[in-house]
Amino acid sequence: MGNVVIATLGPLYTLDEVKQHLRVEGEDDDTLIEAMMDAAEQQVLQFCNISLVPYGKEATFKVAALMGITAMYDNRAGEGEVTLPASSRNLINPYRWLRV
Repeated sequence: MGNVVIATLGPLYTLDEVKQHLRVEGEDDDTLIEAMMDAAEQQVLQFCNISLVPYGKEATFKVAALMGITAMYDNRAGEGEVTLPASSRNLINPYRWLRV
């Protein structure tokens, strides 16, 4: 793999985008969804062992994080462990830095 150019910090998505993705109306869950947005972004970055999204790959990481948010939101009762979905991992696996 060649050099990876890293993007500057910036949000992957807005609250409105995530609510539309989750098909959520109203503001009752906004605080919860915002926390899940932060958690999902950290989850995809930690999976890849990176601190910023690679330049030009924002859409890929956005979709992976949205799938993670969906898993968290669907399990918001906390009845099971929520991990990054396999489909998310498959999307971002090519950008994963393995440490030896």
